[in-house]
Amino acid sequence: MGVAERYEVQLQCARCGRLTWHLVAPQAGGQSRITCVVCGRGTVVDTLQFVEEYVGSLVRRVVAKPLELGGEALHYPGRFLTTFPGRVVTKPFRVAAELRTTLDILRGAGVRRRSTPLRVGPRESPPARRAFRLLLSAPVLWAQETLDVLRRAKELGYDGVELWAFSLRREGVDPSAVRRTAHELGLVLTLHAFSWDLNPASRLEAIRQASVRELHESLELASQVGAGVVALHPGHVTVPHDEGAVYWNTLVGVLQELADHAMQLGVQLAIEHMEPRQGELVVYPEQANALVRAVGRSNVGITLDVAHIPWGENEAAFVRSLDPVVHVHFSDADEARLHLPLGQGRRDLVSALRALGDYSGCVVLEGFSMSPGEELARWNKGRFEELWQEVVAGAGGCAEGRPL
Repeated sequence: MGVAERYEVQLQCARCGRLTWHLVAPQAGGQSRITCVVCGRGTVVDTLQFVEEYVGSLVRRVVAKPLELGGEALHYPGRFLTTFPGRVVTKPFRVAAELRTTLDILRGAGVRRRSTPLRVGPRESPPARRAFRLLLSAPVLWAQETLDVLRRAKELGYDGVELWAFSLRREGVDPSAVRRTAHELGLVLTLHAFSWDLNPASRLEAIRQASVRELHESLELASQVGAGVVALHPGHVTVPHDEGAVYWNTLVGVLQELADHAMQLGVQLAIEHMEPRQGELVVYPEQANALVRAVGRSNVGITLDVAHIPWGENEAAFVRSLDPVVHVHFSDADEARLHLPLGQGRRDLVSALRALGDYSGCVVLEGFSMSPGEELARWNKGRFEELWQEVVAGAGGCAEGRPL
């Protein structure tokens, strides 16, 4: 089903017990599949019945709004006075947008109005358990500060967040506050090491030393915030068209040094295979596997980045060829663009997920949006839940901890 045939609406989720965002996917026969973004609960319902109930809930929310505003003015007068003018202006447009969405859903499902609606009981798919934890890449919410990113990730149903070392340094956030907030929210943290402008394999000693120093800082930062895994880029050639072998021993030595430091801190290193562009040293499984074997440390493995898989390669075969996969970055891609929102590229994402088998680490949903809001974080979470339902359905309902 195409990405244009999905709609985002707010509904009361029976499992979450609150109003949450849902993806609505109109299907054939006048039915729609509704998936909770937060918990992954999926339900197939009669579209006309759903729209009638949704419009009813929308009307009830509009009617209740004056009472809600009155309570807010009484208890939080400062916030009320600050935000009320903007809400007065935007509320009619938001209500109109929700009504427009209901019409689009009806058209997408090919529903025709009938005098007696067909009442079909919903077919529910409970949230499918998985062995791994689903994390939000912090740059997806690039306009928000770190502690707010953690809180929003929790509200959207993520199991954790992958922080970026550069963002933490730029913001100047207290690592102990990050660690404490994540613990209070029950979130898992990982860290993406400094990477921009760095080359730990450089033939220029000053650049290599500066890069290695920043990577050691990344490890210390990971320990301070309580991140158990650090994803890092392996470096690239200094001189165009150099043979990779020229850099091999240097890179192996640097990674051994970093791994020994990480071992002292209780941190795992996850070396990321890069996209196939000139100068990259680690692109294909045989290169990543050979590098991990050469480093020879038990706390060193591979970060699978699904968007980085060379175009034309079979996704499932590529995933199965990497060993060992200790971390995953997950986003869509096409022939020319990387890190697209899930469903907006041409990757076989379901096959890639199936190939992970009983993987029990972290899967980080990546991407980039020009919007300062949470739309991409919400969309990716909902689309991932749909993809995971496909994975489980195709595996005959295999659940957590069993190979798919």
